[in-house]
Amino acid sequence: MSAADDQGPVDAEAAEYTAARADEAHAGPSAQPAAKTSKPDGGKPEGGKPDDRKPDDDKQADDDGGDKQEADKPPPKPLSKRPILLLAIAIVLVAAITGGVLYWLDARQYETTDDAFIDGHIVRIAPQVSGVVRQVLVDDNQVVGPRQVLAIIDTAQPQARYEGLVAQAKQARATVVQAEAQVAVAAQQVAAARAQVVAPQADLGRATADLARYRALQRTEPAAVAATQVDAAVQAVASARGRRDAALKAVRQAQAQVTSARAQVGADRAAIGGADAQARATAVDLANARVVAPIVGRVATRTVTPGSYVTPGQQLLAIIPLKLYVTANFKETQLALMRIGQPVRLRVDALPDVDFRGHVESFQRGAGQAFALLPAENATGNFVKVVQRVPVRIAIDSPAIEAYPVGPGMSVVPRVKVR
Repeated sequence: MSAADDQGPVDAEAAEYTAARADEAHAGPSAQPAAKTSKPDGGKPEGGKPDDRKPDDDKQADDDGGDKQEADKPPPKPLSKRPILLLAIAIVLVAAITGGVLYWLDARQYETTDDAFIDGHIVRIAPQVSGVVRQVLVDDNQVVGPRQVLAIIDTAQPQARYEGLVAQAKQARATVVQAEAQVAVAAQQVAAARAQVVAPQADLGRATADLARYRALQRTEPAAVAATQVDAAVQAVASARGRRDAALKAVRQAQAQVTSARAQVGADRAAIGGADAQARATAVDLANARVVAPIVGRVATRTVTPGSYVTPGQQLLAIIPLKLYVTANFKETQLALMRIGQPVRLRVDALPDVDFRGHVESFQRGAGQAFALLPAENATGNFVKVVQRVPVRIAIDSPAIEAYPVGPGMSVVPRVKVR
């Protein structure tokens, strides 16, 4: 007998067993005990026939039994017959939709950014004179008022220079008095010299007239006038002219002395002006030896100590003004509805539970890249559009901010109401 003939009875028995299982499943739970096959000793089923089933047939029978148990379970109820679940799902959906709509209606009214920080016009204090610092009267984080003395620089050298310049100014004033006296003396000499011109001028006139008369007589009556008389008249004219010229020269010399004395007076007065100017400049240096606060604010980054040598322009400390503002770098696409005067809610990262009030004060006319040290050259190479940011200045209206430890550079999240 072939292998196929041996396999035939086994397959037939397996088919019968499967059909019996199916009938038990259709018969219901009451028929399950009668469908079970009892096995007496020797492993033979009821009826005395040997059990020729294979292990795979037993596994298949077990699977069929599991399917029967699953089939015995009642089918799940449809959603239409579960109102509580439907109500819960409806409530969740309505709540989600309502929340989303409310969020959208609220969010569309505001523009916000996290690229914002507190700013202020920080005043950096530097001396205007050089010297050794004698006293420092303030400390870090101290509130100072206008004209309050911050530090005192040693004034020994400026004081000595000032006293020397004052003495020079006094000496120049004394010299001016002397020069003015010389002018008066020179003027008197001019008057005296002019008086000395009168007599020689008269003598010259008489001698000239005598010479003219003698020459006229000599032409009409040569015998009436001797040649010696004519020669004497010529000499008299020459002598009178010489005396007159000498007197005029003396007058010119006296006038020159007057001019020189007056020039000396002008020079001495200029020396007085120069000495006074230097004295005033030194007095300013003496005043600047006391470094004072120009505004009301808080001291920060104090680097000066007593005994330090400082020079003009060297930073000693900084003063942070009490009046601060916020610089917010919004995207250019966020500015469509933003206007000056719109209210702003400010929240500082260091104070997450405190809200401050403010308003939009101004817009910078230009994006940040326009003021960069190396601006972008978009006319060359490939271009990739990037949304730019524009600094917006926000004034802080809440006076209570002065009571909190906030200052320039601290991060802020502004929320501008644009609708």
